[in-house]
Parts: sequence; C-alpha cells; structure tokens
Amino acid sequence: MTTAPADTAAIRFPEVPADFWEQALQATDGCTRPAVLKVPDSSGRLFRMEDVLELGANIINAGDVSVNVDGTLLKSPVLPGTPPTNVAEFEQYLTDLAAQNHAQAVTYTRDYCLRHSDRVAMTTRSFISGFVDRRGIPAPGINVVYIAGHYQETWIGLHNDWCNTFLVPVHGRKKIMLWEPDYFADAGLEEKAAFNGICFGHLDVTPYAADALVLEAKPGEILFIPENWWHYNQLPAAETSLALSIGVFSNGTPAAAAQPAIKAALQMPQFNQRAASHPRLPGGVLTSLTDVKLPADAEALLQAIRDSLTVHQLARSTSSGVIGGGGVLREAPELTADSVLRGRPDSPVILLQTGDGTGLLFALGAMSRQPDATHVARLIEHLATGRPFRLDQAITEPEHALAVTALARSLYERGVAQLVV
Repeated sequence: MTTAPADTAAIRFPEVPADFWEQALQATDGCTRPAVLKVPDSSGRLFRMEDVLELGANIINAGDVSVNVDGTLLKSPVLPGTPPTNVAEFEQYLTDLAAQNHAQAVTYTRDYCLRHSDRVAMTTRSFISGFVDRRGIPAPGINVVYIAGHYQETWIGLHNDWCNTFLVPVHGRKKIMLWEPDYFADAGLEEKAAFNGICFGHLDVTPYAADALVLEAKPGEILFIPENWWHYNQLPAAETSLALSIGVFSNGTPAAAAQPAIKAALQMPQFNQRAASHPRLPGGVLTSLTDVKLPADAEALLQAIRDSLTVHQLARSTSSGVIGGGGVLREAPELTADSVLRGRPDSPVILLQTGDGTGLLFALGAMSRQPDATHVARLIEHLATGRPFRLDQAITEPEHALAVTALARSLYERGVAQLVV
C-alpha cells in the first residue's frame, strides 16, 4: 500500500499552460506524427524523480513487477533486497539486478502502475486533462507503464502499440527509431504476441534504418508516438533510463467499453434468480418493437444495465479515464469557516442525489455513498466552478458544518480540492 508523504509541500501538480495542447496537437499533426514536446511546467519536470522511484519501490514491494533480462521475460527473477530511493541507488540496483540474474541488459516494468502511486496518478491526471478536454475520454482508458532498465535495445523488440503514447523520460534518455503503421506490411515478418499491440521481436533493424525517423528525448521532454507506429529503442551502447509511458487508448469498441458496467448489472442478486414464465405473444403484424411489452423482470434488468452504464460513465468522467489513483495524498490542515478552497477542473466531483436525503459521490473514478447528500450539495456546486470560495459559503445550516467540513477535508486529502492561501 502507498502512504501519504510527510512533506505535504512536495505535492504539486503540473502547471500546464492554456495553449500547450493546441501547440502539441499542431506539432503532431493531430496525433498522426511523432514529435518531441517540451514538458509544460516551469520546473522543467513533469514527474519528480523521488515520486517515480517511490512508485517503483511500491511495485517491487508488492511483487507486482515484470523483469526482462537479455530479451527474455523471467518467471522467477532474483530481485536485490532494497528498492532504490535515489539516483545512485537506482544505478546500483540495476547493476545488482543484472548480476544476480546473470544478464547484460535488464529492465523491470509494470503496466497499469498507477494503482501503486496516488501522487503519480494525480500528476498524470493533471497533465493529461487538457488532452482529454479536446479529444474526449478514451473508451479503454489511459494506462501508464513504469519502465526502468539498463539496456541498448528495446527489451521486447520492434513493436507497435494500439494507443497514442506520451513517453516521459525521468532519468536518462530515449532514442527511438520510428516507422509509419503500414511500413512493414509487405516485409513478411513474424508477428508475436504483445500486451498492447503487435511485436516482431528482436531482429536486425539495419535494413530498415535508413527509412526510420529517429527522435531523442531526455528529462524535460516528452516523446509522442502515435498509435500503431512501429518503434525501436536503439542506442550506441547500453544506458540506464527510467521513464513513464502514458498510453491513451482510442481504439476501443462500444462493447468493450460497456462490458464492465453490464457485467456489474448482470451480477446483481435479483437477476440471478429463476425467472417467472413469460406469456406467449399472439400472432399478427407489428409496426414497431416498442409495441411489444417485455416482462417486468426483463424491463428491470434493462433499466439496471442502463443505470450501471450511467454510473460507470460518471466515475470515468471524474478520473478523466486515468486508470489508478484516488487514495490519500496528504494530511489535511485544520479547516475552519474562513478556509478558502477551490476545485480542480482535472478532477471534477459529481454528486448524484437519490431523493431520500442520501446520494452517490463520484470522485477520482470511484463511487461512495454520501449519507447527507442534501447538506453537502452546495460544497460540490462550489467545487465545480473552479473558483475560490470560503468554506462557510458551502454550509447551509450550522448543524451541517461537521459533515461539510469532513467531506472538504477528505477531498483535500485526495487532491481534488485545493486550499487557496
């Protein structure tokens, strides 16, 4: 499990200029051409080295790590004892990892890594928010891959990905050879299984090198790779690097996007009991299917599926499609009636009032039941504006102050609400 950092001042979100995504979409010709983008933050960094190393440590400590040595995925890798917490330890960790597994080139990675770091998840959500505003929430979601290693060539070989990729070097560099999606159509290469695309594996790319577009990115830069473009990392010699790969999947089908919500509805207990016999319909001529009245239990199931799809969409909207994150980031200070807060547009909060005084609260991709929905509705309305407001403006009655303050504190701890000094 991740823990909130002691230094709450270290938590920050990228300061993405208003015109960054317009410029990025122009530089990539509408996400159809590779490009190197400057990190849109005055610090020159998108992710802090400390946060990414902590993410890596959480991945290792959870045993949720994939280790590849010399191009082979190990089923039972030998891991050095203590995960690295700084650059020097990171370099040594990779040296030890190679030695203990008798390898030259090593990587340790994790797909869907944001479940191991709420801070990196919030940074990702803040960065990608403007892209989602312009392109919409991708049906399969936004996945982040943790990639650490010491190698010369891409550990899985020449491949493509079924997603637009923002590759963010945190330490070291990435030097990538790229080819258009249809370049290898007639090459007769053997396709191999890959997690998020097609892989040709380790092969000699020399015959294709002259046609490759070669781009290099280092910390402070972001390498954009359009979906389905073939790419291969090849350096003059083995180098150490640490990067996060933000994959924005835009090729999902409506069926795949709806499947989790439909499955949740179908698993409800009331729809797994024996159904009553349905009456036989008389013969005749129909002009519309709406003329047919379905049995009550079937109508109830259809409504449950619709409700489940709606709930799923509400949850996805509050996370901008980013998969993972949502836990406690920091301890909240003592909030008073004079505390000034504002909501974050990249992490909206939605309250669904259910009519009996309770409600469902959606934040950061998760849903929770709110026992006093009518009492906290004004707080949610103020947060939705994105403008600063005093906490007492969100309290309708003195007896509701504790409930409103408790929710405001929780949302601050999770990074949704900000304190304005």
